[in-house]
Amino acid sequence: MLLGYSEEQLKERKGYATAKEINQQPKVWRELFNILLNQKREIAEFLNPILQLKDLKIILTGAGTSAFVGYSSEGYLRKMLGQDVEAIDTTDIVASPENFFFKDKPTLLISHGRSGDSPESVATIELAEKIIKDVYFLNITCNKNGKMAKSTIDKKNSLNIFMPEESNDEGFAMTSSFTCMLLTDLMLPHIEEIESKKDLFEKLAKEAERIIEEEASIVEEISKIDYDRLIYLGSGNLKGCAAEAALKSLELSRGEVNTNFNTPLGFRHGPKSVINDKTLLGFFVSNNPYTQKYDLDLIKEIANEPGQRKLMAFLPEDLQIDGIDYIFKLRQDFTNVEEAFLTPLYIIYAQMLAFYKSLNLGITPDNPNPEGRVNRVVKGVIIYEYV
Repeated sequence: MLLGYSEEQLKERKGYATAKEINQQPKVWRELFNILLNQKREIAEFLNPILQLKDLKIILTGAGTSAFVGYSSEGYLRKMLGQDVEAIDTTDIVASPENFFFKDKPTLLISHGRSGDSPESVATIELAEKIIKDVYFLNITCNKNGKMAKSTIDKKNSLNIFMPEESNDEGFAMTSSFTCMLLTDLMLPHIEEIESKKDLFEKLAKEAERIIEEEASIVEEISKIDYDRLIYLGSGNLKGCAAEAALKSLELSRGEVNTNFNTPLGFRHGPKSVINDKTLLGFFVSNNPYTQKYDLDLIKEIANEPGQRKLMAFLPEDLQIDGIDYIFKLRQDFTNVEEAFLTPLYIIYAQMLAFYKSLNLGITPDNPNPEGRVNRVVKGVIIYEYV
């Protein structure tokens, strides 16, 4: 059984790949740890000289979910490396490269890609080589045969880190590919002492297994609520989690659920107008005591307002909050774990909700757009020569 369904049922409803890929995440995280352990010397020898460069700029990039990997790791990497780190979508770079690439500014481009075949991913690397005098490429991808990896292989200024093969998701929506690439990002500051992170990987994997085993049925019940607006909110590193969570439901519902994301503080500045009686709101609550105050303030505010909207809260610990319709609490102690590491766990709830809602709407999760309006790997993009 996968997420409460037999393999036969899932294949009949064209949801087997997506269910399998959500369910396999604890397994592939353990595989990822061993990959990073085995490649640690190569990664460290590549990164260490680059990180010593004066005035270095680190750009985290990708498109869609691959961009949201950078959104989710940007703050943590900036803090841990003490470097100028910025997440910028390849779709922004390709359209206006002169806004982001500067000839005399040493740059490390960390590219993320499930397939590595998105035209913008390859074009971003080519533009960086053309514009920046001192540029380096770290490709984090799930596809050894992708164009992104092949375009830089054997180049001294480049390194590829390949995710577990199973993380090259066959389903339309990225799930295990997202969490593997994110965990790789989060390990970069610790690569020389990666052995010390084995317990953290195991803790995350065990908590993920519990979430899938114990709480999938509750998430499925929530998916049956008559909502057509879904808003996810997260502060700090969890804003990236909110972005990815919103995209999952938008993709798998084929847009029938209108989704958005924001920070709790930002939501008050206009976007809060979206709330009506068919709105479901999900709050990813930080374990940072300071940041958490802002998360809880907005939850309490909306919980005390009139209306039939429904509220979900995803909590790192046992917090007493009134007025919430659905509360999910991590069972292990994540109090002293950096906030960014909550995303791989919190996102599983959002992945499952998107999957179940898709089934409830009669949509096929593995390919919600069979008519080809939107594709697993984007098509139809013309890359123009930059002069």
